[in-house]
Amino acid sequence: MRYGSKGGPQAMIKSFEGARGFAALLVALFHLRIATFIPFIAFGYLFVDLFFVLSGFLICSLYVERLEHKEQFAPFVIRRFGRLFPLLIVSTIAFVLVANLVAFGKNEAVARGLTKFSSGIDAVPYMIPTLAELTSTLTMTHGMGFFDKLILNSVSWSISVEFYTYLLFAGLCLLVPRRLRLPLFGILAIGGYVVTAWATLDRHNCLAAGFCFDITYDFGFARCVSAFFLGAVTWALSRRFGSLTESRRTAMQWVAMVAIMGIFVFADRLPVLTFTCPPVFALLVFSLEKDSGPLARLLKRPIFQLLGERSYSVYMVHPIILLVLAPAQKKLAGGMLLATVTLVLYVVVVVWAAGYSYRWIEAPFRDFFNRVADRLKPRMAKAGSVAREHVKKAPMQASE
Repeated sequence: MRYGSKGGPQAMIKSFEGARGFAALLVALFHLRIATFIPFIAFGYLFVDLFFVLSGFLICSLYVERLEHKEQFAPFVIRRFGRLFPLLIVSTIAFVLVANLVAFGKNEAVARGLTKFSSGIDAVPYMIPTLAELTSTLTMTHGMGFFDKLILNSVSWSISVEFYTYLLFAGLCLLVPRRLRLPLFGILAIGGYVVTAWATLDRHNCLAAGFCFDITYDFGFARCVSAFFLGAVTWALSRRFGSLTESRRTAMQWVAMVAIMGIFVFADRLPVLTFTCPPVFALLVFSLEKDSGPLARLLKRPIFQLLGERSYSVYMVHPIILLVLAPAQKKLAGGMLLATVTLVLYVVVVVWAAGYSYRWIEAPFRDFFNRVADRLKPRMAKAGSVAREHVKKAPMQASE
């Protein structure tokens, strides 16, 4: 969305919507493990940081000047909860069910001696979530470092850390004076970045193992905090320096695009380039904020808007589809023609399934929780008014 100087909504920033959809699709293609010779697919996991930067920019623009009283905390949390939780739970249930159906099919093939027709598969165990996994998923804490691996619907680690980053943001807005928020946001962005860089270099030894900056189940919260508050700082800078000429904004878009292409093309030979993704994504977001320029025009095209609308569903649904493809994935990657056909069909199925997910789960539950939050506002406003009136009268009552 686009926001005025007071932080109020004016209109959707369509290029943001398109960028989010493009990022979700590349993450889905990264997990397919086909056509990894294409740099944007080989390092598609890095686009999760674009989600976080966009989220920080938008949430800050919407709420940094509205979260001033404790009565506003509950509606904010309800909205954020309703945006994330329903699809998280439904997709996780679907993931477990499909995983067990696939396991059943494999085990039946083994039992009937059909492995020669299915790449020599062996019997596999069924997926039975533990109590800890169920509890952490229901509380959205499964990405907060409590496990030594990704659990259940593996991509949902980012939903976990994003929700608690929302709570951190809201708490800071309520507790910290407005003049100190921007410096604190900057400190959190830098601090989270340092922790993420340390984790990927030291704990994951990414220079040898690869996938630098792919921090998820252990220090994913630091990664989210860093990119989210970088997005918040980007919003603040856009309010101060946003009145750029069209030509300068266009130049910034070209610089951001060239930088992103350079990172992805050369990251295989220079893994440290992945560390520059968050600030480059921030530059991209800054350049798109007015919804103008060549890249903005591209991202406003209907296909990217469709992807943007379904981006959360694309992100959460694609691991379920990959479960079905997994038994034949190696064969599907063999040969350029077969890999290309598989990739195209995969994209079509993911986007199609995400359409149903968006229509029947994501949008209805989001709207429901938004209505709940809206109903809370009048009550809280009335309660706040009564409390303030009570405070005003208290000295008079004491003197009487």
